[in-house]
Parts: sequence; structure tokens; C-alpha cells
Amino acid sequence: MESYDLHFLGLNEKAGKIYQAGLVLGTTSVQELARTSGLKRPTIYLHLDDLVAQGFFERVPLSKKTYYRAADPATLEAKLQKQLAVFHTELPKLSALRSDTLGKPHVRIIEGKEGVLSVYAEMKKANSLRFWSNVGAAYGPFHSEYMDLAETIRAQNITTKEIIADTKESKRYSRLLAKAAGPSYTARIATVDGIENDTGIFGNVVVLFRLHELNFFVVRIEDKTIADTMRAIFDMSWKVAKPF
Repeated sequence: MESYDLHFLGLNEKAGKIYQAGLVLGTTSVQELARTSGLKRPTIYLHLDDLVAQGFFERVPLSKKTYYRAADPATLEAKLQKQLAVFHTELPKLSALRSDTLGKPHVRIIEGKEGVLSVYAEMKKANSLRFWSNVGAAYGPFHSEYMDLAETIRAQNITTKEIIADTKESKRYSRLLAKAAGPSYTARIATVDGIENDTGIFGNVVVLFRLHELNFFVVRIEDKTIADTMRAIFDMSWKVAKPF
């Protein structure tokens, strides 16, 4: 059997051979895994429990015996995507522990739809939210996520202010969000043109979204002085924005 390097999945050489043998064999026994992988049975037993715990195999009881079936690589991809989203959420906390970055803003570019969703998940834990938004142009690929965030705003009573672009689409969609979010959400209309994407402020974080076409990414900046400055600018803009 041809062997591939699966270190990128966190598997050492022997564990990788066992998983590949399982893909070839389907539902199989330890004996067959040993024969196909070229490893000894004690080695198979040594690795199988960890491979099952990590999701690479599942146990299949048949006729009072235990067989094993390798997980579809596509399911592993979905698992890795979820783990990556969690990593993106937790990374700022870990980065803040580094002694050589104390006093510096933590800046990251988070790419792809999964990355954008990880930022929305972070917003759900905020005490208050402020947005500049061209929501009428950007909502399409994220409609369900916007509505889910709006429902969380209502449920958690998160004070939310949003300055929207002066377009029919943004006004219409903002009214829809207001119904879902309830009295915690208030929107006003910008008095100048130029709001093309979303900007959010919560806690010590400023997020700059790029949601047009299919090129999704977020610039996430974590720094108290920057967040406080952006909040002050937002509050000044809010005073001159038009209620609707």
C-alpha cells in the first residue's frame, strides 16, 4: 500500500499508515489493518484508541466482535474547520499573554466565511455594539447570521447602535433587523456617502469587514486606546446621523 505523510493531520507515521489502511479496507478488523499497513498487531492496538478518540476511526460492534471503520476525510475537513474557527476566537487571548507584545495592538486578518462567522460569535458575548454598515449591500451571504445576531441582541439585551448607509436597501434591512433585535437595537442614517463595508466596535476590539462579492475577510484590531477612540468618533457621528 502506498503511504502518504499525514503529519498535517497530527498523525505520526504509524498512525497515518493505520488510518490509510482503514480507508482502503472499509469496515475491518485489527488483523486486516495490521496486514494492510505492514505493522504488527500490538502496534495497531497501541494507536487505535487514540485514533478513535480523535475521530479518525469509529468502533463497529458485529457478532460480539469489534471492528473498525475509518472516518471519511470530508468529515475530518469539517472538524478541522470548526477547530480553526474556535482557534481564531481564542487566538487574541493567547497572543495577549506574550510578553514581547505588551502595549502593542493585536492585529489580525481573518479570511473566509468561517473567519467572519467567528467574529459574529465573538460579538454575541459583548455588552454593547456599535456599527457603521452598508448592510443593504452586504447582507446576502450572511442573512441567517445577521438574524441570529439580532435575536441574541434581543435575548441578551445587548445595547446596539448602527449607522447605516443612506440607501433604500439598508433602510429596509435595518427595519428587518430592528424587528428581530427589539428595543436594544437603534439605527440612524449616515449624513455622508462612502460607507461601503461594515465596521464594528465592542469591548477593546474594532473589526473592519470586507463582505462584497466573494472576497470575505475581517481586520480585527484589539487595543483599548484604538477602541475608545473609534467609540468617541462613532458617538460624534451618531449625534449628527438622521433618525428614521
